[in-house]
Amino acid sequence: MPELPEVETVRLALDKIVKNALVKKVEIYRYDLRWKVKDNLKVNLEKDILKKPFRMGKYILIPTIKNKILLIHLGMSGQIKIQKKNHLKSKHDHIDIVVQAENKLTYSITYNDPRRFGFVDFFNKKDIYHHFLLKNLGIEALSKELTVNKLKPLINNRKKSIKNTLIDQRVIAGIGNIYASEILYRAKIHPKRSANSLSNQEVDTIIKACRFILKKAIKVGGTTIKNHAQPDGKLGYFSQKLKVYGRAGQKCFYCKNNIINMLITKRSTFYCDHCQI
Repeated sequence: MPELPEVETVRLALDKIVKNALVKKVEIYRYDLRWKVKDNLKVNLEKDILKKPFRMGKYILIPTIKNKILLIHLGMSGQIKIQKKNHLKSKHDHIDIVVQAENKLTYSITYNDPRRFGFVDFFNKKDIYHHFLLKNLGIEALSKELTVNKLKPLINNRKKSIKNTLIDQRVIAGIGNIYASEILYRAKIHPKRSANSLSNQEVDTIIKACRFILKKAIKVGGTTIKNHAQPDGKLGYFSQKLKVYGRAGQKCFYCKNNIINMLITKRSTFYCDHCQI
């Protein structure tokens, strides 16, 4: 599943294309994504002008000159393809947006999603903090707002594991299953520790590990886990440098004990039972 670094990689690629771009044509091949695509998306988006995209958690948002927001959610297997000129439709392409960029070149921005767990929406900018996917998002994982003073009160009464707390988008927006394991491994915190058992110093260590891991992943372009591909067609390669995720039975980089894979609420969680306490 694309996580924050993958989504940010897509946003950065879109940023080079969509800012001040005119939407010339919208083609909707399937409406039945995770939620039904609005019938009026094509009519309302065509002839609008896109502005600089930004991200909230795992969602890409592209404002328009008409005070609308185009929201893209990649879901489990979604990806964005960017092609010059007209797009040649391929399997699992569901929405195609043809734009004339600021440099006058024409690009096709295509939403492709084999499992159709993602979503594309278009709504009024004034409703952004009331949108059903955005209204309950927690602290942005890479924002300056993620501090011990802000995070500690949110977890003081949580008996759930710190692993489940990290992937709860209502607490921290953007962290998923892969990077939660990586963050806790770097912080040397056992994933089953209850969130309310952590000291201020341990919370600070997790926050620092979070910034380090996510920024590093963004820098190298995201992982190749599952179906994610960068918009230019090149796969990311951070998965080759994952320290713990997917390495069950292999040696820990710190102590040389074997990495363990256990299920926490039915999700694979990788850790070292010697280094992580």
